[in-house]
Amino acid sequence: MVDRTRFGRATAFSAGLACLLFLAATVQAADGTDEAKADAKIKVVILVGGHAYDERGFEALWNGLDGLEWEVWKGAPYTVFDDISQFKYDAIVMYNLSSGITDAQKKNFLTLLDQGVGLVVWHHALANCQDWPDFEKIAGGKFWLAPGERNGVQIPRSGTGFGKVKMHVEDSNHPITKGMSDFEIEDEPYNGQTFVEGIQILVTGDHPRSDKPIAWVQTYGKARVFGYQSGHDAKAWNNDGFQKLMARGIQWVAGRLP
Repeated sequence: MVDRTRFGRATAFSAGLACLLFLAATVQAADGTDEAKADAKIKVVILVGGHAYDERGFEALWNGLDGLEWEVWKGAPYTVFDDISQFKYDAIVMYNLSSGITDAQKKNFLTLLDQGVGLVVWHHALANCQDWPDFEKIAGGKFWLAPGERNGVQIPRSGTGFGKVKMHVEDSNHPITKGMSDFEIEDEPYNGQTFVEGIQILVTGDHPRSDKPIAWVQTYGKARVFGYQSGHDAKAWNNDGFQKLMARGIQWVAGRLP
């Protein structure tokens, strides 16, 4: 089931971000990217379920990110992969907290990644698919909901904290973080996660109960993947630094940043 009332032309978030999106499209067109594609809205499907959230604040966040056509998939999250014959989205944003993905859904999900559909794994979605080891490889990291074992090594349950987190831009040359400055955010940091070797870490967090990696990128198949730990509630969603990272992360996974 799709909540189609939330699908449509997003309203402008700010003059600054609108200018950023315009410049990104202009640069790509100059680099030879198809101009019509660069100017088109990015079609995004957002998976939810398995974790409560502030729906009004959530809608305000997405209405504030310019350049997107978005819809929230309100049914069982992984049913979005039941039939991909007419899959219309440029990017998938996982904000669900769910296991139980079927073998057929896994196959179709991997097919989309092999076709280059972008993926954002956001906040508690890092705890998705606890019983599917490949999901950690796709997402670049994993929040452990229960203690586990890997290669004979015991892994404790991951944890959370809360408070002001100082965000440090580790890679100022990547298109997502280029030109960004360090910022502070009130959020729910995670700790005790595991991370895939080889991910490119863009932003780290400074908090006693936070793992260092906050935002990272990698590729899986032909897909660009953006892992983003931050973003518990509207206090974080209203932060300018958070919004810039989310907007640029989606642009990057959708192939709209040079």
